[in-house]
Order: sequence, then structure tokens, then C-alpha cells
Amino acid sequence: MHLLFFSPPSLGVLLALVLTCAIAPLQAAEPSKKHTPLPLEVFYNDASVQDVELSPDGTHLLALKNIDGDTVVMVLEIATGKVFYPTKTDNKQYKFNWVRWANDDRLLMSLRFDSRMFNGVQYMQTRLLATDAKKPGKLITLVKPDDDADWVSQFQDNVISYLPDDPEHILISVDREVPLHQTVYKANVYTGKLKRVKKHSGTVRSWYADRAGNVRIGEHYDDKKRKVTYKILDQATQKWVVAWEYVVLDEPEIGIAGFGHNPNELFIFADHEGRQALFKVDLSQPGYPRELILSNENYDVRGRLIYSNALKEVVGLYYSDGSSRSVLWNKEFKAFQAGLDKALPDTNNYIVGLSEDDRKYVLFSSNSTQPGTFLFGDRDSKSLTHVADVYPKLTKDVLIEKEARKYKARDGLELEGFLSLPKNFANKPIATIILPHGGPMSEDGKEFDMFSTFMANRGYVVFQPNFRGSSGYGHDFMMQAVGGMGLEMQDDLEDAVKYLVAEKIADPQNICIVGASYGGYAALMGATKTPDLFKCAVSFAGISDLIKLRDKYRYFTNKNTVRKQIGEDKGQLKQTSPVRMAEKVKIPILLIHGDDDVVVPVNQSRIMAAALKDEGKQYEYIELEDGTHNLDYLPHRKKTFEAMENFLKKYLPI
Repeated sequence: MHLLFFSPPSLGVLLALVLTCAIAPLQAAEPSKKHTPLPLEVFYNDASVQDVELSPDGTHLLALKNIDGDTVVMVLEIATGKVFYPTKTDNKQYKFNWVRWANDDRLLMSLRFDSRMFNGVQYMQTRLLATDAKKPGKLITLVKPDDDADWVSQFQDNVISYLPDDPEHILISVDREVPLHQTVYKANVYTGKLKRVKKHSGTVRSWYADRAGNVRIGEHYDDKKRKVTYKILDQATQKWVVAWEYVVLDEPEIGIAGFGHNPNELFIFADHEGRQALFKVDLSQPGYPRELILSNENYDVRGRLIYSNALKEVVGLYYSDGSSRSVLWNKEFKAFQAGLDKALPDTNNYIVGLSEDDRKYVLFSSNSTQPGTFLFGDRDSKSLTHVADVYPKLTKDVLIEKEARKYKARDGLELEGFLSLPKNFANKPIATIILPHGGPMSEDGKEFDMFSTFMANRGYVVFQPNFRGSSGYGHDFMMQAVGGMGLEMQDDLEDAVKYLVAEKIADPQNICIVGASYGGYAALMGATKTPDLFKCAVSFAGISDLIKLRDKYRYFTNKNTVRKQIGEDKGQLKQTSPVRMAEKVKIPILLIHGDDDVVVPVNQSRIMAAALKDEGKQYEYIELEDGTHNLDYLPHRKKTFEAMENFLKKYLPI
């Protein structure tokens, strides 16, 4: 429910697929003592493949492959290497969200594209398509408008069950009959025929089904009260019973992780001693008692359940605690994981796909200096075959391992950040980039990301602080972002600079602040609030006027939550809007923004550029025609990285 100003994708988990080779040693060469700047195209070119999925029978791989800027759906037969491409997009008109196997012969594809309301407000829409996996076939849209309706559903890709015992159908939840009122349909993945199985009900914004496909939970949302209510269908009385409620932003969230094989076994995320944890709930007992499954005293537990079709039980969780990994509690799978970790030491190894019988799998292996390798495993033959390197040119000898660093803010609050020291670092202060994340309710970690990788490869120290308001450290820590933009959250970035200077890492005369989305706002605030602290600033799709941004959301269904998060004190919002402080700027600023951005409107950068011009300040403004918030289009990524490199070379020379 939180408003998230997402930064451009780190391009992590974007893959390059190369089949056939036997597993090669994953230990890279010894780190080079010489700094090696890589060609710029290594950073702006999308990796070759993403969304790798193993077919239920374990014989084929499905992926999205990027070829010369186009993204194609690719199906690869593992035994022969035969490849089939069902469809593609140029990423300009529409983009793929994800691809999945509906069954061994049929694919599902989620597409997204941007639209405008009559009043000019931009928003995103999604569509759900199906097609043949192994031969040319017709693309069909699964959600067609209701005959009696005069609208088209905005989000059409909410699959709530893949119905493992009925491979011809899936369950989807969509507001096809009444706007904003979700109805559940059984959709035939071959014909597109829909059959209603659960009528819309009041304020339900999403339905949840158990493993057998029975609709068991309705998630209600009341924006006036900012309240989320979960109602559960009581099996004995067939009545809907309130199970849990919380007020968004005021109380810790409760999230549905999924059902076990037993229809009364539900996994949820909820607060435990100040951090989000995973619980198992017994829906057959009064009050729905909880059993704690997984918690961490330092970090929130979030992720996706790992389900074994063969064992018919939940065996673990895909989990991030600064580094992505999997946590397994089933005895068989714990031993399985231990064997993988022994074979592939020094990397985080997690199973991203299993065949129906659990005997074949796809493994993803990565760490800070290895963007990722995909492998295909066969448990019967005990073989592990190399499938794909995410970025073959980004190897251990050129990549930087991030260090987790703790530092204290001026009020004594302990904060965490992630430090990349370039190969040319010689234990003396050098040019440094502060790289705050988007969100603001998101976080950085030790995982590979393209922006910090690019900057460290150019010879800069890069520091990614998880300032107060970041996610991952509990509800209270994250809620400091509510109404806090430009205040203590910004102070935390200034204190990060002071920490790096005190540690003799950063040259105090050569520090630039760079960010995207909320990070772009933080960069502009750095240039206006503390104009003597930084030498330059770069803002991609950044916010410059909080009041204008807040007003944009009056057309949205969660407007009250968004307004609460941004802030309700107009005086304060004016004081923390960079566009209203342009006269304080003393440093050069680079602004980049796509004119088709549905998250942060392009006008946010246009008005900032106009204000800087009026004040006679030094700035550059690049507007990407038809550009999105996520840099989906290859020419836009190229232009963005070229602009950043030229700007940093000019104003933050090594």
C-alpha cells in the first residue's frame, strides 16, 4: 500500500543464456591490481535474458531474451538446444512484466503499458495473454471486457491460482463487472473462456485461493480510514469472518504469503518484536493461532514461499537480509541446499524453479562480485550444468564486493550503508558518490546493482546509505519516512558524508550525490539544502515539488494513504521542495526524465530546470521522448549512461 517511487531497475537478474556447456569452475580469476574501466555499453546494454522458468515436466526453459533492444519470449528444449520464439516487443509501446508456464505446452504473459486519463494524469495498465509454448499459435487475451460494461479493467494479470490439478485453467481476480470490485474467474488458457467462481464483494481489492483453488481470503481496503481488513471464509459456517486488520502507516503490516497443501495451513508475514516475521496460521482453530516459522532480530523477513509439488508442502522461503538467499526448513531440502552450497562455495545459491517431481531444478548463484549464474540441475544424475551468466563481462576481477558499514546519525540513531571501494582505492580519500535509493520505503543491500557497479568501475567510491524511512528494519524505522522527506532522512545522507570523510575514505572537496526517483529528490535536496557539501548532483526522474506530487494522487484510489505518506503540512512541504529553493544552488546539476513516466511526472524535472534557468544556475536537462520511469527502452538507457558519464567526468574528475 505504500507509495514507492521506484528507482530504475538495477538490471539485476537479467541473464545471458548460453546452453550446452558442462559446468565450469565458478571461481573467477584473481582480482586485477590494475583498475580496468569497461566500455560503457557493458552497463547500458540490457542483459540477454530474464525471468527464467522451468517447465513442469522439467524438459524446457522459458525466458525473456533481449536482442538488440527487443525482448522476445524464448522457449528452449534442454536436451536438444532447440529454441522457439513465440512473440516479442520493442519495449516502447508495451513491456513484459513476466512470463510463466500455464502447463507443459501453454504460456502466460503479463504485459504493461502506460495510459493517460482525460485530465492528463498518467497511469499503468496490464494485460494477460496466453499462447502455445512449442509451436506457432495465436495470442489470446484472457480478460475480455464484460458485454454490459463500459470500461476496461486496468490491472488484468492478477493470477491467484495456477490450479495444479487442472492444467487447462487458472484463477484470476479482476474488476471486470464493476470498477474496483474484484471478481474471481476460472480462465481457460487455450480458449480464453471465463467462468465466474466468486462474485465481487464490497471493498475487496484482492482475493486469495488455497492450493486446491478454493477462494478463502478477501483483502478489503478502506482508503478513508486507511484500513486493510482480511476476511476468511469459515469452512464450517461458510461465513466470512474478520481475521486481521491494520491501519496503513499507523500499524505494522500483515501480508499473505500463501497456503500450504493443507487448506487450513496459511503462511503470513506479521510483526514480531519490532521486525516482520513469517508465521504459520491454523485456520481450523478459533482465533487463528500463529506459529513462528522464521524471524531475524535485525531485519524484516519477507519473500516468496518455496513449494514442493512432490512433497506437497512448503519447504522454505526466498529471503533477503541484505543478500538474496533461500531459507529451508524441510529436512530433505536442507540437505539438498547444503550439497549445493558445498559444490558452489562463496555464493548465494537458491533454487528458482522445480519440476513437478522435484527431480530437476534451476539454480541461481550470485554474490557482490558475480551478478549471477543460472544452472540446470538433475538430482537423479547428480549433474549441474551451466546455463547462463548474467553479465559475462562483469567478472570478479572487475567487480567490487560491497561492504556493510554502520554509522551514526547526529541524533545517535545507528544506520547501515553499503560501501563500494574501487580497484584504484589506495587508502587515501578520493572522489566519492553518495547514491541514495528510490522508494523511499525500499532499501539497498549487498546484491549486485548496475548503477553502483558502473560508478565504482569508473574509479569512484560509492556509498549507498539505508537512511531512516528505508524498509527492512522494522515498521517503526520505515515509518520515519511518513512526512519526513527532506528532514531527518536528508540529514542521514549528510551524516553519511561526514562518516566517510572521518574514515578518510571520501575527499570532502570531491563528493557528488546521485539518485533516481526518491533518490533523485534527495540529490536535488542535497544541492539546495546543503549546497556547500556536494560538488555536483545528478537526478534521474527526481521529485522537485512535493505539493504538486501530492496533488497528482487525488485521482487515485489510495489517495489518502499517499497524502499521509508524503505529508500533510503544506508549509513543511514547500520548505522541503527543491524547486522552491533553486536560488540556493551552487553546484552543477544534471536532470534526466522520461516524458512518459507514470510514477513521477516529467513536469517535476521540467519545473526544476525552469527554476534553475531563471536563477542563472549551471544545469543540464535531458528529456527522454516516450521514456518511462524504469528505463525500459535501450536507446534511453544508452543516452542516460552517456550523460552521467560525461557529467561526472567533467564535474567529478578522478
